[in-house]
Amino acid sequence: MSRALTHNKRGHSLMAGTWNTPSTITHLLSFYRPASSPEHITSTIEQQRAEVRRFYAFGTGLNAHPNLLHGGVIATILDSTMGNVGGLCLRELSGDAKASQVTAQLNVKFEKPVVTPGSVTVRAWVVRVEDGGRKMWIEGIVEGGTKGEVRHARAEGLWFRIKPGKGKL
Repeated sequence: MSRALTHNKRGHSLMAGTWNTPSTITHLLSFYRPASSPEHITSTIEQQRAEVRRFYAFGTGLNAHPNLLHGGVIATILDSTMGNVGGLCLRELSGDAKASQVTAQLNVKFEKPVVTPGSVTVRAWVVRVEDGGRKMWIEGIVEGGTKGEVRHARAEGLWFRIKPGKGKL
């Protein structure tokens, strides 16, 4: 979804347009694994919970320092991936294919820089749901290496459902 313009070409434009170039995010592949059952959306068992995994390949066009990806980009790809898993789970829980949400809070801990050009895996999952999906707490990580052995960043955040047709929280 992040590479496709939505809402009459007014939505998701950051990654679908601005950052979709040969020198910025050169490739993006996204996978969603639904929960093994609705009650397992927030499971602590990784194989049961819903999860989005995205694989990003970066050029050098989003650097902060030579050959190092800007921290704001790392926060943004976490926010995007975490919002994606929350939105997919929200649609499953509510049965509303148009249900959407916005980020209310995002806390990021940076651990190791991301070298560019290079690639990372971002994983995100829902840890808690309240009020029928109106509030979701979501976690995510940015990993590198051949087996995810390098953790670049970790995040946790809170998302609120947007009221249908009103664009309000």
